[in-house]
Amino acid sequence: MPWSWSNEGISAPCLIRQDEDYSLFDIQASRLTYTFRHSVFYGVRIDYKGCSQNTRVLRALMGSYRPTERIDHHGAYDRSWQTADTSIWMTLASEHDAHGCIYLWGRIRVFPEDEKRPVYLARPPEHNSFPVPYVPRHYVCYRASGPVTIDGKLDEKAWRDAQWMQLFEDHQAPYGPPPWKTTRAKMIYDDEFVYFGAELQEENVWGSLTDRDCVIYFDNDFEIFLNPTSDGVGYYEFEINPLNVVWDMFHETDYHRGSALHTDYDVTGLRHAVHVQGTLNYHHDEDIGWTVEIAWPLKSLLERNPRVSLPVKRGDLWRVNFSRVQYLHDYTNLYPAKLPESPCEDWVWQSTSTGDLHNPEMWGKVYFSDLTAGTVLDEELERGPAVRTIPPATDKMTDMVYYTPATCIIGPDPTDPLRSPAHEVSLDAFWMDRYQITVAEFTSFLNEGNHDQHYSTWMRLPEHCGIIKVKSGAYEVVSGRENHPVVYVSFEAAMAYAASKGQLLPTEAQWEYAARGKEGRIYAWGNAPVDPSYANYDFHYGGTTPVGSFPKGATPEGLFDMTGNVKEYTTSILDAYPGGDIMVFLGMRAPFIYKEHHEFNVVRGGAWTKQEACMAAAYRDTHGSHNLGFRCIKTP
Repeated sequence: MPWSWSNEGISAPCLIRQDEDYSLFDIQASRLTYTFRHSVFYGVRIDYKGCSQNTRVLRALMGSYRPTERIDHHGAYDRSWQTADTSIWMTLASEHDAHGCIYLWGRIRVFPEDEKRPVYLARPPEHNSFPVPYVPRHYVCYRASGPVTIDGKLDEKAWRDAQWMQLFEDHQAPYGPPPWKTTRAKMIYDDEFVYFGAELQEENVWGSLTDRDCVIYFDNDFEIFLNPTSDGVGYYEFEINPLNVVWDMFHETDYHRGSALHTDYDVTGLRHAVHVQGTLNYHHDEDIGWTVEIAWPLKSLLERNPRVSLPVKRGDLWRVNFSRVQYLHDYTNLYPAKLPESPCEDWVWQSTSTGDLHNPEMWGKVYFSDLTAGTVLDEELERGPAVRTIPPATDKMTDMVYYTPATCIIGPDPTDPLRSPAHEVSLDAFWMDRYQITVAEFTSFLNEGNHDQHYSTWMRLPEHCGIIKVKSGAYEVVSGRENHPVVYVSFEAAMAYAASKGQLLPTEAQWEYAARGKEGRIYAWGNAPVDPSYANYDFHYGGTTPVGSFPKGATPEGLFDMTGNVKEYTTSILDAYPGGDIMVFLGMRAPFIYKEHHEFNVVRGGAWTKQEACMAAAYRDTHGSHNLGFRCIKTP
């Protein structure tokens, strides 16, 4: 490896190491890109430029990795060979200005498929950006065309008439490479049930857990995340392994908002089955895979979430995701077994872009149609939501907005009123930025020197942020991104930026008072219902928008984007408000009992990804990455 090994900064597809040595194989490489399978280091792609280096690099490569058999030629420019431990694929540069590539990856038994062509190799960072509007996947769920027998086989007419969803992707897609096993799912419904079917390619179907409501994802499994109110509140999770053993549970809210799972919850009337196409727990033959079939009673959804709208109507929207957990296994014995402490892959229907599956705002959208599957398509619903044109930004004002000392009412969070009841607070005077801190402003801060630790290489993505590191202490802005809000900022980086200006980050009480005013507005602009003319939310614009693009949604005092665009840091730690119910964080309820729980800073304001029901100014959040920024305050 051309760098010193450490566990810091190597698993995320967009990270660039700072200690790389590009002089290798008698050439100067232009880029090194690392690949991980099951979060384990797996291989490297080495890019170089110019056909004049072909002979030199090929000779050096063969000297370091002597072929155990013949060298295979695949056309004019591709060569491949293998050693006992390594597979090599080389694509020669075709011209003086063309790029050549070297792929090296391990031949180890825990990866049972040993391909000659490189598999699961990430692209170089400069080729791993997608500057197009981002919208989550959507699916139309139709009425079943006939009866469904829950036997795991998905062979009834009702299933044949239903459409498959898109193939599963990496949980960090589009920045992670695609899975090497196929997974897909489909849905239908009738008056009593919503049905889920899934098909998982697997050459060695394996399972070991046999107790209901144990931690099923310690096996390879299939999972459903179901939020029928589309607000991240009151959602269900279901996991099943190839032995047809399940774990069903309920979540009051997502983990980051102080919610531990209710693992003792069992879905009333749930029916499920698995069909293995091969031999379970025997790896000396090649299986096809396994299929899953589930009938989920609609009325059971009301047991824990009475706000669910039933009966299902055309146009109803649920937020849904599916996951497949896949582990490394040891195939050297008669029966395969998961490697101890083995990390896992998460392949999902809809990437959350963060690796965190408990992030309902990033789940896919399922629309219900009243048409029968297999007849005609519901063309309006099939088109899905359209991406809107970004409105022109207003001219920026440079002054801050002043707030006099005040006593005001904060809360309740409309999605969590029991733990965040309304209460009175007293505030000293402060000034607040009119706008969220922009990419250009944060880049200027980085260029002041000694701030490299506050740069994340995720910031280079032009579709989310757009800051390029030229060298230590020198950064450039991707053209056109100057006035977009900066994202991928750590709390420490936001604090450092504010301190460099002689300023602070707000408390959540200061932030909410600035957003709601003395009159306690529901939204920044007032009490008129949220719509895309007021704010950037729920993927309407496919990404962040330049600050100040929604003057209609500004506060009467002149603060912009207090609702939508990006979430904003506060210095407050999430906990129950005075008089509120205790928050039960992950780690405070079985099966996960920890001595301490992680403390989360409250973030406010919603975001371009956030659901409509979560846009009220009193909404409390704690999570963000590509949708989290900040603004500053100043005190007298």
